[in-house]
Amino acid sequence: MTIHFRNDSDGNVHQIWAQRQMSSCAIASIWMARNQARQMTVDESEWGLAWRIYHQVVQNIPLSPPPSAPMTFAPSSRPEDNNQTTMGNMFANAGTYMNQVAQALTNDGLRVTHNTGWSIGRTVDPARLSDTTPAIILLGWYPTVVARPNRAGGHFIVASRQASSGNIVYLDPWGGVLSEINTGPVYQVTGRFEHIIYISA
Repeated sequence: MTIHFRNDSDGNVHQIWAQRQMSSCAIASIWMARNQARQMTVDESEWGLAWRIYHQVVQNIPLSPPPSAPMTFAPSSRPEDNNQTTMGNMFANAGTYMNQVAQALTNDGLRVTHNTGWSIGRTVDPARLSDTTPAIILLGWYPTVVARPNRAGGHFIVASRQASSGNIVYLDPWGGVLSEINTGPVYQVTGRFEHIIYISA
């Protein structure tokens, strides 16, 4: 992971973990939200600590290697690999589920104060956000607009706070990007918010 320092429109500095491994957005989002809730800073050396704390997300998956170099698992085009039966499948294809994220946070002593459940088209509740109560969002990518939406993958981001402009400050581990947009449910044209949990220390 690489840490990027980004300022929001109110001048607040945010530390954003930029993922270098496919399907590691959940761990990066957990760590950013955890540190915000606990009012802690992060540095590059904390990836090892994050791995030790949050390995429960993948602890029942066989062949779990230690923390590794960027892009250890290359995405496969084999449909039978799109599952969580191995760590390679999980981090190359299947990704992480919100219930695993919530459990990892609980195991670390944090509280999930509200869970929206899964549904396409969720929006962020600004009243639930503060400097110590961020939200983690699971969004799906829906590149085609049809009667039956065709999900082409998912992604985790953090809703950090509401800016004075009224927009929400989002921390995105894909590239370490900070963006300020409305409460959703649309994200980057094809993204749709699906599941949101709000956390506190």
